[in-house]
This record gives sequence, structure tokens and C-alpha cells, in this order.
Amino acid sequence: SVLIVGASGQLAREMAAKTPHSFSVVALSRADLDIANPAQTREVIQNLRPQIVINGAAYNAVDKAENEGAADSLKINAFGVTNLAQACRDTGARLVHFSTDFVFDGHKRTPYLETDPTGPLSVYGASKLCGENVCLAMHERNVAIRVCRLFGPLRGENGAGSAAKPGGNFPSLMLRLARERGQVRVVDDQIGAPSYIPDLAVAVWQLLENLGENGGLFQISNAGETSFADYAAEIFRRARVNCEVERVSSEKYGAPAKRPLYSTFSNEKAHANGVEPLRHWSEALDEFLSEIS
Repeated sequence: SVLIVGASGQLAREMAAKTPHSFSVVALSRADLDIANPAQTREVIQNLRPQIVINGAAYNAVDKAENEGAADSLKINAFGVTNLAQACRDTGARLVHFSTDFVFDGHKRTPYLETDPTGPLSVYGASKLCGENVCLAMHERNVAIRVCRLFGPLRGENGAGSAAKPGGNFPSLMLRLARERGQVRVVDDQIGAPSYIPDLAVAVWQLLENLGENGGLFQISNAGETSFADYAAEIFRRARVNCEVERVSSEKYGAPAKRPLYSTFSNEKAHANGVEPLRHWSEALDEFLSEIS
């Protein structure tokens, strides 16, 4: 059996929807299980006795984490993962945890390998790296998967695709701002790979089915890379929306949290472990746009 926590998140919902038939799934939202509560976490996992626990819970307010959200970021992304990892170890469950490209400093100009040194530039990135490390240190069967720049349809409570309600992600945001303003201001110096959540969920299940008893750190993303400004321009082109893209540097944009300027993943390790290469992000974008139109 599989327990998915943080089940109201986009990736968690898609993981639940794409679960292979050989597994039965219990999906719990934060209202059902707050991973920051160690006693509750222990009790739920001891009662349910899942074989696999997939952690979809995360504090993702990157800029807020630099100031008033710093404690919450650590509480969920670091200590919450610790609570899960301990409860999993005590019951013999395998923990599958999602990390981020924000663990890197962005100084490379070629795709990052799992073995490359980390160097987070933000509190959020540091909290996610902490969770990743705890997950992997607690048991050798545990799996940490770095994902990046997620976009996809927001599923309804029953897991059905909800085309009318696109998720809170970059393409949806750009299309909303285009309608409201006709112009967007977007950073042009942060390069990475947009990743389509339905593709990612399939890939994660492929990985878990191929790993056997092995664990470790993996990176999965769609193919290709782009800057946010080029990404925005491509969204408007493919959606046939007229909107001007004002290109600015990260420094000029002035977000509270520093982001890596380059954070494309190498997916070679995942491919070597049975994950079929994901299509180019722009192909996935076409599918997303057709679903929400």
C-alpha cells in the first residue's frame, strides 16, 4: 500500500491519479496529517503501515521564506521530513521525498548531476536540501527526487482533471496577467527546464517500479531548457495571446529570495534506472494549453 501525504498539492494529486493498479493508495491532506507534528505523523504511519510513503507536503513560498516564513519553511521542509523519515524507519516503510533545483547555486552552465556540489542561495533552498539529506540519511531504501519548475492541470478532489481550473503555476499565471495587463515583466537570466506534472508522475512511478530495494537521489525533468522570459513568450505564441514580455535581470527584478541562474538537470541517472526520457517541455506545454483552453 502507498500513503501520499500533502495530498492536495499538484504533484501529490497527480501521483495518486497515476498510481499503478498493483498498489492501493491512501491520500491524506494537511488537514488529515500535519507532518510538522511528530506524534501525529508517527501514529498515522503506525496505524496505516504503508509500504511506501510519498511526501507531497512542502512549504513553497520561496520569497516569504526569506523573512516571516523562515520558521515555517524549516518546520515543514526539514523537520517535517525528519518526522516522516523516523516514522517510516520505525515501521519499515520506504520514504519517497521531492526536492528542488533550488539546492544549487547556479554557477554551472551544463546540466547538474546528482553528484554535483549543492549550495542553496535561499532559506527555501536550504530547507529543502536539509529535508533531502535527512530522507537519504535515515534509510538506504529511501528515495529523494529533485524536480523543478512544475506546471500542470489542477485536479479535482476525486483526481479527475479539471481543465477549467489550471494550477497555480507559471503558464497559468502568465495567461492571467496577459488578460489583466497585456504586458508582463519576466526575468531573462534564470535558465532551467519546465516540467509537466503528469509526465513527472509517470516517470516517478517508473523509477519506483525499477529500483527494487535500492534507494538514492535522482533528478527528473522534461527535456530542454529555457529562460523564464523565453518561456513566457513561448506560452503566448502557442496560446495565440497578444502580450508584451518586458525582459529584466534577476537583480533588477529584485525578488527577496535569490534564485540559481542556471539549474537544468541531467536526467541520465534516472534514465539508467528505467525512466523513459520525458518529452521536450514545449510539447508538454502544448498539451497543457489544449487542456485548459
